[in-house]
Amino acid sequence: MRIKDAVYVYKLVGGDKLAWHGRYHTHDQGDYEIHLFLEGNGAFLLNRSRYTIEGNRLFLVRPREFHSILPDAVRKPLSYYAVLFEPERDLASDRELLSLIDGAGAGEAPLKRFLSVESREHFLVEELYRLAGDKNDNRAGEYLLLSLLHRWFGAAPRRKPESAVGDPGARNEHIERALLLMGKLVQEKVSIDSLAGRLGLSSEYFIRLFHQKLGISPFQYFTRLKIEAASSFLVDTNLKVGAVADHFGFENPFHFSRIFKKCTGLSPIEYRRTFSRGRLAP
Repeated sequence: MRIKDAVYVYKLVGGDKLAWHGRYHTHDQGDYEIHLFLEGNGAFLLNRSRYTIEGNRLFLVRPREFHSILPDAVRKPLSYYAVLFEPERDLASDRELLSLIDGAGAGEAPLKRFLSVESREHFLVEELYRLAGDKNDNRAGEYLLLSLLHRWFGAAPRRKPESAVGDPGARNEHIERALLLMGKLVQEKVSIDSLAGRLGLSSEYFIRLFHQKLGISPFQYFTRLKIEAASSFLVDTNLKVGAVADHFGFENPFHFSRIFKKCTGLSPIEYRRTFSRGRLAP
Protein backbone atom coordinates (compact mmCIF):
# COMPACT_ATOMS: atom_id res chain seq x y z
CA MET A 1 0.00 0.00 0.00
CA ARG A 2 1.38 3.38 -0.97
CA ILE A 3 -0.30 6.67 -0.11
CA LYS A 4 0.36 8.99 -3.05
CA ASP A 5 -1.42 12.10 -1.77
CA ALA A 6 -3.59 13.23 1.12
CA VAL A 7 -5.39 16.57 1.36
CA TYR A 8 -7.70 18.35 3.74
CA VAL A 9 -9.99 20.90 2.10
CA TYR A 10 -11.72 23.38 4.39
CA LYS A 11 -14.81 25.29 3.27
CA LEU A 12 -14.57 24.54 -0.44
CA VAL A 13 -16.41 27.34 -2.25
CA GLY A 14 -14.45 28.39 -5.32
CA GLY A 15 -11.14 29.66 -6.65
CA ASP A 16 -8.00 27.56 -7.09
CA LYS A 17 -9.03 24.86 -4.61
CA LEU A 18 -12.28 24.20 -6.42
CA ALA A 19 -10.61 24.38 -9.83
CA TRP A 20 -8.26 21.57 -8.77
CA HIS A 21 -10.19 19.37 -6.34
CA GLY A 22 -13.64 19.65 -7.86
CA ARG A 23 -12.73 19.22 -11.51
CA TYR A 24 -14.11 16.40 -13.65
CA HIS A 25 -11.29 13.87 -13.87
CA THR A 26 -10.12 10.27 -13.51
CA HIS A 27 -7.04 8.62 -12.02
CA ASP A 28 -4.41 6.33 -13.54
CA GLN A 29 -4.62 2.56 -13.49
CA GLY A 30 -3.84 1.31 -9.99
CA ASP A 31 -4.84 4.51 -8.16
CA TYR A 32 -7.80 4.53 -5.78
CA GLU A 33 -9.18 7.48 -3.84
CA ILE A 34 -11.41 7.99 -0.82
CA HIS A 35 -13.28 11.18 0.04
CA LEU A 36 -14.67 11.67 3.53
CA PHE A 37 -17.00 14.67 3.71
CA LEU A 38 -17.29 16.30 7.11
CA GLU A 39 -19.83 19.02 6.36
CA GLY A 40 -21.47 20.96 3.58
CA ASN A 41 -23.93 20.42 0.77
CA GLY A 42 -23.34 19.37 -2.80
CA ALA A 43 -23.18 16.43 -5.15
CA PHE A 44 -20.57 13.78 -5.88
CA LEU A 45 -20.59 12.64 -9.52
CA LEU A 46 -19.22 9.16 -10.14
CA ASN A 47 -19.35 7.85 -13.71
CA ARG A 48 -23.05 8.01 -14.63
CA SER A 49 -24.38 8.43 -11.08
CA ARG A 50 -24.97 11.49 -8.93
CA TYR A 51 -24.90 11.17 -5.12
CA THR A 52 -25.85 13.67 -2.45
CA ILE A 53 -22.98 14.80 -0.24
CA GLU A 54 -23.72 14.75 3.48
CA GLY A 55 -21.62 14.97 6.61
CA ASN A 56 -19.80 11.74 7.52
CA ARG A 57 -20.36 10.27 4.06
CA LEU A 58 -17.42 8.47 2.46
CA PHE A 59 -16.93 7.73 -1.25
CA LEU A 60 -14.55 5.26 -2.90
CA VAL A 61 -13.27 5.94 -6.42
CA ARG A 62 -11.57 3.15 -8.34
CA PRO A 63 -9.03 3.51 -11.18
CA ARG A 64 -10.35 5.01 -14.43
CA GLU A 65 -13.61 6.16 -12.81
CA PHE A 66 -14.65 9.70 -13.72
CA HIS A 67 -15.69 11.83 -10.79
CA SER A 68 -16.32 15.41 -9.78
CA ILE A 69 -17.41 17.42 -6.74
CA LEU A 70 -20.17 19.98 -7.17
CA PRO A 71 -20.47 22.12 -4.03
CA ASP A 72 -23.60 24.07 -3.23
CA ALA A 73 -21.78 27.13 -1.94
CA VAL A 74 -24.97 29.11 -1.43
CA ARG A 75 -26.17 26.78 1.32
CA LYS A 76 -23.06 25.46 3.01
CA PRO A 77 -19.49 24.98 1.69
CA LEU A 78 -17.77 21.60 1.83
CA SER A 79 -15.02 20.39 4.12
CA TYR A 80 -13.46 17.00 3.47
CA TYR A 81 -10.42 14.74 3.44
CA ALA A 82 -9.23 13.00 0.27
CA VAL A 83 -6.60 10.25 0.16
CA LEU A 84 -5.12 8.89 -3.07
CA PHE A 85 -3.50 5.48 -2.70
CA GLU A 86 -2.13 2.56 -4.70
CA PRO A 87 -2.35 -1.02 -3.40
CA GLU A 88 0.66 -3.20 -4.15
CA ARG A 89 -0.45 -6.41 -5.84
CA ASP A 90 2.66 -8.32 -4.78
CA LEU A 91 1.63 -7.99 -1.11
CA ALA A 92 -0.84 -10.55 0.24
CA SER A 93 -2.49 -7.94 2.49
CA ASP A 94 -3.13 -5.63 -0.44
CA ARG A 95 -4.43 -8.43 -2.65
CA GLU A 96 -6.93 -9.26 0.08
CA LEU A 97 -7.97 -5.62 0.19
CA LEU A 98 -8.41 -5.51 -3.59
CA SER A 99 -10.74 -8.49 -3.35
CA LEU A 100 -13.01 -6.24 -1.28
CA ILE A 101 -12.92 -3.03 -3.27
CA ASP A 102 -12.40 -4.05 -6.89
CA GLY A 103 -16.07 -4.56 -7.76
CA ALA A 104 -18.67 -7.27 -7.83
CA GLY A 105 -18.56 -10.32 -10.03
CA ALA A 106 -21.44 -12.20 -11.58
CA GLY A 107 -24.14 -13.05 -9.07
CA GLU A 108 -22.57 -10.96 -6.31
CA ALA A 109 -23.90 -7.89 -4.54
CA PRO A 110 -22.98 -4.56 -6.17
CA LEU A 111 -19.96 -2.70 -4.87
CA LYS A 112 -20.69 -0.08 -2.23
CA ARG A 113 -20.34 3.34 -3.81
CA PHE A 114 -20.58 5.33 -0.59
CA LEU A 115 -20.81 4.68 3.13
CA SER A 116 -22.10 6.60 6.10
CA VAL A 117 -19.43 6.42 8.79
CA GLU A 118 -19.57 7.30 12.46
CA SER A 119 -18.63 10.88 13.27
CA ARG A 120 -15.79 9.74 15.56
CA GLU A 121 -14.02 8.20 12.54
CA HIS A 122 -13.31 11.73 11.39
CA PHE A 123 -10.52 11.75 14.00
CA LEU A 124 -9.03 8.54 12.60
CA VAL A 125 -8.92 10.05 9.12
CA GLU A 126 -7.46 13.23 10.58
CA GLU A 127 -4.68 11.09 12.08
CA LEU A 128 -4.26 9.32 8.74
CA TYR A 129 -3.84 12.69 7.03
CA ARG A 130 -1.19 13.70 9.57
CA LEU A 131 0.72 10.43 9.26
CA ALA A 132 0.57 10.49 5.47
CA GLY A 133 2.29 13.87 5.54
CA ASP A 134 5.35 12.48 7.32
CA LYS A 135 7.97 12.53 4.55
CA ASN A 136 10.44 10.50 6.62
CA ASP A 137 8.18 7.53 7.34
CA ASN A 138 4.52 7.31 6.38
CA ARG A 139 4.21 3.53 6.85
CA ALA A 140 2.09 4.10 9.95
CA GLY A 141 -0.38 6.04 7.80
CA GLU A 142 -0.45 3.27 5.21
CA TYR A 143 -1.19 0.64 7.86
CA LEU A 144 -3.93 2.82 9.30
CA LEU A 145 -5.49 3.28 5.86
CA LEU A 146 -5.39 -0.48 5.25
CA SER A 147 -7.14 -1.05 8.57
CA LEU A 148 -9.81 1.56 7.87
CA LEU A 149 -10.56 0.21 4.41
CA HIS A 150 -11.06 -3.27 5.84
CA ARG A 151 -13.35 -1.81 8.49
CA TRP A 152 -15.42 0.09 5.94
CA PHE A 153 -15.61 -2.50 3.16
CA GLY A 154 -15.02 -5.74 5.04
CA ALA A 155 -18.68 -6.75 4.74
CA ALA A 156 -18.39 -6.85 0.94
CA PRO A 157 -18.45 -10.31 -0.67
CA ARG A 158 -15.05 -11.83 -1.42
CA ARG A 159 -14.02 -11.78 -5.07
CA LYS A 160 -12.08 -14.36 -6.99
CA PRO A 161 -8.44 -13.34 -7.31
CA GLU A 162 -7.69 -11.87 -10.72
CA SER A 163 -5.19 -14.61 -11.53
CA ALA A 164 -7.95 -17.23 -11.25
CA VAL A 165 -10.02 -15.85 -14.10
CA GLY A 166 -8.97 -16.31 -17.72
CA ASP A 167 -5.81 -14.59 -18.90
CA PRO A 168 -5.72 -11.20 -17.11
CA GLY A 169 -2.28 -10.34 -18.45
CA ALA A 170 -3.44 -10.41 -22.05
CA ARG A 171 -6.63 -8.55 -21.22
CA ASN A 172 -4.75 -5.86 -19.34
CA GLU A 173 -2.32 -5.42 -22.22
CA HIS A 174 -5.16 -4.85 -24.70
CA ILE A 175 -6.91 -2.41 -22.38
CA GLU A 176 -3.77 -0.45 -21.56
CA ARG A 177 -2.97 -0.13 -25.26
CA ALA A 178 -6.54 1.03 -25.89
CA LEU A 179 -6.32 3.66 -23.15
CA LEU A 180 -3.03 5.01 -24.46
CA LEU A 181 -4.47 5.17 -27.97
CA MET A 182 -7.61 6.96 -26.79
CA GLY A 183 -5.47 9.51 -24.98
CA LYS A 184 -3.51 10.25 -28.15
CA LEU A 185 -6.67 10.54 -30.27
CA VAL A 186 -8.82 12.48 -27.80
CA GLN A 187 -9.12 15.46 -30.18
CA GLU A 188 -10.19 13.37 -33.16
CA LYS A 189 -13.40 11.76 -34.38
CA VAL A 190 -12.64 8.07 -34.16
CA SER A 191 -15.09 5.16 -34.32
CA ILE A 192 -14.91 2.15 -32.04
CA ASP A 193 -14.49 -0.05 -35.11
CA SER A 194 -11.42 1.98 -36.04
CA LEU A 195 -9.98 1.74 -32.52
CA ALA A 196 -10.53 -2.01 -32.44
CA GLY A 197 -8.86 -2.34 -35.84
CA ARG A 198 -5.78 -0.44 -34.68
CA LEU A 199 -5.54 -2.82 -31.74
CA GLY A 200 -5.90 -5.88 -33.95
CA LEU A 201 -9.17 -6.90 -32.28
CA SER A 202 -12.69 -7.46 -33.50
CA SER A 203 -15.14 -4.76 -32.42
CA GLU A 204 -17.27 -7.27 -30.53
CA TYR A 205 -14.33 -8.66 -28.55
CA PHE A 206 -12.94 -5.18 -27.87
CA ILE A 207 -16.27 -3.92 -26.50
CA ARG A 208 -16.79 -7.02 -24.35
CA LEU A 209 -13.22 -6.93 -23.00
CA PHE A 210 -13.36 -3.21 -22.24
CA HIS A 211 -16.67 -3.51 -20.41
CA GLN A 212 -15.43 -6.48 -18.37
CA LYS A 213 -12.37 -4.54 -17.24
CA LEU A 214 -13.75 -1.04 -16.71
CA GLY A 215 -17.49 -1.55 -16.41
CA ILE A 216 -18.18 0.90 -19.22
CA SER A 217 -18.19 0.67 -23.02
CA PRO A 218 -15.18 2.00 -24.98
CA PHE A 219 -17.44 4.59 -26.64
CA GLN A 220 -18.64 5.88 -23.27
CA TYR A 221 -15.11 5.98 -21.90
CA PHE A 222 -13.71 7.76 -24.96
CA THR A 223 -16.52 10.33 -24.79
CA ARG A 224 -15.85 10.95 -21.10
CA LEU A 225 -12.14 11.26 -21.84
CA LYS A 226 -12.99 14.00 -24.35
CA ILE A 227 -15.18 15.74 -21.76
CA GLU A 228 -12.40 15.54 -19.18
CA ALA A 229 -9.98 17.23 -21.59
CA ALA A 230 -12.60 19.76 -22.68
CA SER A 231 -13.35 20.67 -19.07
CA SER A 232 -9.70 21.67 -18.61
CA PHE A 233 -9.91 23.87 -21.71
CA LEU A 234 -12.99 25.58 -20.33
CA VAL A 235 -11.23 26.33 -17.05
CA ASP A 236 -7.80 27.28 -18.38
CA THR A 237 -8.60 29.09 -21.65
CA ASN A 238 -10.95 31.77 -22.95
CA LEU A 239 -12.02 29.73 -25.98
CA LYS A 240 -15.71 29.92 -26.79
CA VAL A 241 -17.80 26.83 -26.16
CA GLY A 242 -18.21 26.23 -29.89
CA ALA A 243 -14.44 26.32 -30.40
CA VAL A 244 -13.89 23.83 -27.58
CA ALA A 245 -16.55 21.53 -29.05
CA ASP A 246 -14.89 21.67 -32.46
CA HIS A 247 -11.43 21.14 -30.97
CA PHE A 248 -12.49 17.81 -29.48
CA GLY A 249 -14.40 16.51 -32.46
CA PHE A 250 -18.01 16.99 -31.37
CA GLU A 251 -20.67 17.37 -34.03
CA ASN A 252 -21.73 20.85 -32.91
CA PRO A 253 -21.90 23.03 -29.76
CA PHE A 254 -25.40 21.79 -28.90
CA HIS A 255 -24.29 18.14 -28.98
CA PHE A 256 -21.19 18.99 -26.95
CA SER A 257 -23.20 20.91 -24.32
CA ARG A 258 -25.73 18.10 -23.96
CA ILE A 259 -23.02 15.44 -23.45
CA PHE A 260 -20.99 17.73 -21.21
CA LYS A 261 -23.90 18.34 -18.85
CA LYS A 262 -24.77 14.65 -18.82
CA CYS A 263 -21.22 13.83 -17.69
CA THR A 264 -20.44 16.69 -15.30
CA GLY A 265 -23.86 17.81 -14.11
CA LEU A 266 -23.22 21.35 -15.39
CA SER A 267 -23.43 23.07 -18.76
CA PRO A 268 -20.07 24.19 -20.22
CA ILE A 269 -20.82 27.81 -19.27
CA GLU A 270 -21.83 26.84 -15.72
CA TYR A 271 -18.73 24.66 -15.40
CA ARG A 272 -16.44 27.50 -16.52
CA ARG A 273 -18.12 29.91 -14.10
CA THR A 274 -17.87 27.45 -11.22
CA PHE A 275 -14.37 26.07 -11.68
CA SER A 276 -12.35 28.89 -13.31
CA ARG A 277 -9.30 29.60 -11.22
CA GLY A 278 -9.51 32.63 -9.01
CA ARG A 279 -13.28 32.97 -9.26
CA LEU A 280 -15.91 32.22 -6.69
CA ALA A 281 -18.76 29.88 -7.51
CA PRO A 282 -22.09 31.73 -7.71
